[in-house]
Amino acid sequence: MNRIRVLERSVAERIAAGEVVERPASVVKELLENSLDAGARQISVEIEGAGLRLIRVADDGRGIMGDEVSLAFERFSTSKISSVEDLDTIRSYGFRGEALASIAAVARVTMVTRTVNAPAATRARLTGGTVEEVHLHGAPPGTMLEVRDLFFTTPARLKFMKSHAREQSLAADVVQRAAMASPAVAFRLTVDGREVAHWPQASSDERVADILAAGHGEDLIPASGAIPGGSMKAWLSRPERARPNRTGQYVFVNGRPIQSAVVRRAVEQGYAQLLTVGRFPVFAIFLDVYPGSIDVNVHPRKLEIRFKDESALFGAVTRHTRAALLGSSLVRGVAEAYPARSGVAPPPAGVPLEAALALALEVREGLGVYGPAAAGRRLPSLRPIGQVLRTYILAEGPDRLYLIDQHAAHERVLYERLIAGYRRGGVTSQTLAVPITVDLSPAQAALLAGSHDQLAQLGFQVESFGARTALLRALPAAVPGASLSDLVQRALAALAGDGDESGRDPLERLAIATACHTAIRAGDPLDAAASAALLADLEATDDPFTCFHGRPTMIAVSRDQMERWFLRS
Repeated sequence: MNRIRVLERSVAERIAAGEVVERPASVVKELLENSLDAGARQISVEIEGAGLRLIRVADDGRGIMGDEVSLAFERFSTSKISSVEDLDTIRSYGFRGEALASIAAVARVTMVTRTVNAPAATRARLTGGTVEEVHLHGAPPGTMLEVRDLFFTTPARLKFMKSHAREQSLAADVVQRAAMASPAVAFRLTVDGREVAHWPQASSDERVADILAAGHGEDLIPASGAIPGGSMKAWLSRPERARPNRTGQYVFVNGRPIQSAVVRRAVEQGYAQLLTVGRFPVFAIFLDVYPGSIDVNVHPRKLEIRFKDESALFGAVTRHTRAALLGSSLVRGVAEAYPARSGVAPPPAGVPLEAALALALEVREGLGVYGPAAAGRRLPSLRPIGQVLRTYILAEGPDRLYLIDQHAAHERVLYERLIAGYRRGGVTSQTLAVPITVDLSPAQAALLAGSHDQLAQLGFQVESFGARTALLRALPAAVPGASLSDLVQRALAALAGDGDESGRDPLERLAIATACHTAIRAGDPLDAAASAALLADLEATDDPFTCFHGRPTMIAVSRDQMERWFLRS
């Protein structure tokens, strides 16, 4: 039987290091946080060999007093808390007192630090956690911490590192998140001797725009509002800037970069029906909350926190995100096909938009303007010109040409009518002169037996008529005539949760399926009156810019773009 004993200090430190120092990016994060807590206004980060060979972080912060340098590398040493009560009001980045000790345990570390009033700096050198020398040194105020040969004491850890390119990318992302969280601080990042990023001191708007939108702040939509225990401010990408992954999502709480599935999902919920399946928004969201309403001490590397009321937070973030997005014009433009220079050939034949413009010469003119111009309207006043390819409505605005997808636009109109009717207490039905019989599978028949009330709330009157047959007596008055047997099949499939909309509320799925199946389709001819009516109905919706699948209902082409296409500018 093994006897209980206290671990040797060196063993305990390496075990602790394994919790804090996972990879080079972990070291960069801890050192950056120390620099920020020290009040630095200039921070330089250098990385060589993906950070395994060298990580050097230098700042102009307050520095460490010479007689405390050795103490700084002891476990549980910190200047940021002094009692257990301090854990409830933490505002600093680091507070566990394990970072420097853990890093020193698995690397060769050199620190040079000086306070403003000190006559000289202090230089300390450690190997594998052991202090080898401490002496005076010449250096300006601030701290430089150099980490070499990371994991040389635990070589097995090196087998779990990813490629050098991936490790460098992770470390650079840490610096980028710190730069976004602290715009008043200038950051410089050098990788293998080459400067790859420099962020001078800036405002929050400038720093976020620089990182999220390459300096084009107009591509971001601001959002703000109250949340439980504090407030939020966010910068949101336009839907067309969405990505196939979540790499462009940044969450900060009280200035600390964190990972939070709750906040991320809340923002994404705000984009509901504005993005297609498999696309994710780019955003930066900053939550400023009372420290007592969160627990920051739930993750070894402080990457995650726990919120006191996650449900209320989720709802507030979603509401503010949604309000900001729907309060902006989300009409999508068309990317330039070629540079605006004299002598450049026109775009090649077959470009969809060019084909549409060419076909527009054949459409009827003089169809009138729908609706009066009014301040605050969601869409500009549009003059329908005609139908293109029996799929798109071509319309002229005050300074742009618009192509409207007739199916997507009608889907949006029908969906919002159904949802509005449901919220008023029930959708108005239209009774069929002759009921329609619908054949069902055993699973569909069983589903129908428990779904009469949900169907009725959206205007359907469907009865079981024998073991494998249903009788459709009425359907929502808001929808046009369609293949009614197929409509019932679609409705039941939606209630069963089949397809891409499975994560939505059952009644929302039913409204989507109904609108999708009964909307005007590509290939359906539209006359002048029908085109104008559809645009008027679209203008009246809450979200005229996308259908519920996240596809755009329209795109716009500016006059400047058209003039460049024809080499007029």
